[in-house]
Amino acid sequence: MNKVIQVSALLLLATFIACSRHTQIATIKSPVAGVFYTVETYEGQGAIDNDYTRVYLHMERSGQSDKALVLSGTYVTVSKIIWINSAENVIFMENGGFTSTFQNQVTLRAGGVTETFHAYLQESRATPKAQ
Repeated sequence: MNKVIQVSALLLLATFIACSRHTQIATIKSPVAGVFYTVETYEGQGAIDNDYTRVYLHMERSGQSDKALVLSGTYVTVSKIIWINSAENVIFMENGGFTSTFQNQVTLRAGGVTETFHAYLQESRATPKAQ
């Protein structure tokens, strides 16, 4: 009986890992060299939710890199990223979905440099027209 449980657990884990491959990765460069976001979209492949998105912030300095998860959720579509004054401040325009993770402040360290970035989330759904 114990072997059956172990085999079942391994099959479930293998299914989850096989289903977690991203469908699309978009790279959005900032106005500052070495700072960029990647938007990873997984469509119709999740074990629990069919479609989900993860947005990572990356920083590269002196041959080293660091990254952090900034935004994730099911059925989330990031329609636009707006840079405010510099690479340290950004607005994510989101077209609905269910946000499960959002960090409005992230500190990255790479190549002896430490930088803090701020993000803001704004829904960009169209409003219904008045009749």
